[in-house]
Amino acid sequence: GQSLGYGFVNYVEAGDADRAIGALNGLKLQTKTIKVSYARPSSASIRDANLYVSGLPKAMGQKEME
Repeated sequence: GQSLGYGFVNYVEAGDADRAIGALNGLKLQTKTIKVSYARPSSASIRDANLYVSGLPKAMGQKEME
């Protein structure tokens, strides 16, 4: 029931994931600076798979993440 400070976001369109990285990577959130990147090394076959988000505040829940 408590945030571990990371999360995964799945996107259908690779462009949406690219925009999320551009808009959110390095964002200050409470006392943390978040990192947003592809969850696995980028390649054509997995480019739109999911993102890894780290540095989230421990008090952040699922609804705030969404």
